[in-house]
This record gives sequence, structure tokens and C-alpha cells, in this order.
Amino acid sequence: MKKLGSLVSILSMAIVLAACGQDNANESDNNSTAEETQVETLDVALDTPENVEKGEKVIFSATVTQGEEKVDDADEVMFEVWKEGAKEESEMIEASHDGDGVYSAEKQLDEAGKYFVQSHVTARDLHTMPKNEIIVGSEEEAASESHEHAHEHESAVSIHLMQPEEMKANEEVMLMAHLQKDDAALTGADVRYEISKVDEEKAEWVDTEEMKDGEYEATTSFKEAGDYTVTIHVENDEGLHEHTEENLTITE
Repeated sequence: MKKLGSLVSILSMAIVLAACGQDNANESDNNSTAEETQVETLDVALDTPENVEKGEKVIFSATVTQGEEKVDDADEVMFEVWKEGAKEESEMIEASHDGDGVYSAEKQLDEAGKYFVQSHVTARDLHTMPKNEIIVGSEEEAASESHEHAHEHESAVSIHLMQPEEMKANEEVMLMAHLQKDDAALTGADVRYEISKVDEEKAEWVDTEEMKDGEYEATTSFKEAGDYTVTIHVENDEGLHEHTEENLTITE
């Protein structure tokens, strides 16, 4: 009987040790899988001059990397340029790929004042949009221009609407808004699209869902071809309320 009891004890200990070993192995496998699936962030080094003369052509440059790798397969790189107090009149400039992860564009800035340049980079299912300032003309001229726009609000939230290249009437369209605040993705916001046809007052409201940090998606359709305005409304529990307008063209 004693031998039988000892044998049972030995078998029990073996089973426990085997189970612990399996648990450790599973934990190790899970940790390895998590490490393997962790996606490295997309880094964009935006290079613009701090001061330029009026009428001078300015080169904007963005170096895109992911970890140690230079990103040469970006889906889209755009430079958005606007003068202080005139965000609604911003211009989007498509960048050219210079190789070695570098994308650039050129623009002539004719008026004195403070300008903002923001790069919108989409690559490998990631999006980032750092922003720089440029002073055009003398410090005195720029200060005078800034004083004129002192009462105007410059949004702390960067909003960029992604849309398909071609959108047709009566077909589903996926619209994605990228939101960023203080150089980080804006998460947990309530984002809605107010969509109306140009010259018509009636609007449709579409709720979005945050699919990734700072990425808000919604699917909708347009009954008629024509030009539309999409107003992106952003709110959160901290009292934030921002909005921006984008234009869409729907074809037959």
C-alpha cells in the first residue's frame, strides 16, 4: 500500500509539473506572438525653414521612417500650407518621392506673415501629420500680420479626411478622418460627418466609429452626382469642440 501511495504521489507531481510547464510554454508563446505583432510607429521628420523672404520659393521635406527602416512605399504624402488665420483657405500640395524615405514639395510664399506647414503621411496603414511654422518677411511684418489675426481661433486639433480617388452616386463610400492633438492621435472623441450638397441646405448626419487610435470611419452613399461639403465635427468629454470642412465630388 505504501508503494502504491508513493507511486500515486509521484504521478500527481509529474502531472502538476507538466501542467506548469505547459502554462509557461503558452505564456512564452503568447509573449512572443505579442512581440511579433507589435507594429512600430511611423515617424516623420518635417524639415522646413524658420524664416524666408517674401516671394521666395520654399522647399518642404519629410523623411519617413519606421524603426530603422526608411519608408519608400508611402501611400500618400501631402503638404498642407496655410497662412495664420486662414486655415479654411489652406492648399494641399502633393509631394514627390526623392528616395531614401524622403518626400518633398516646393511653394512660393508671396505675402508676409506666419504660415503653417503640415505634412500628411499615410503609409503601412498608419497616418501621422506633424506641423511646422514659417515666418515670411521680417519679424516686424510677421508680428503685424499676427496682430491682425489675434482674435481668430487656430485649432489645436489637426483633422485630415481620407477619401477614395473616385466616388460614384448610389455606391457605398468609406470616409476616414485622422485626428491629432499635440502631435499624438486624438482618441475617444465623438466624431460626426455633416454632409450636404453644395447650394442645398438639407444635410445628412453620419456617426463614425474609431477603428484605430485617432482614425474615425463611416460608410455612406450619395443619391446624386455633384459637389458636396463634408463638415467634420469633433467633440469630447473635456469640452473640445472643433470642426473643419472638406469638399467632395461625386460622379455618375
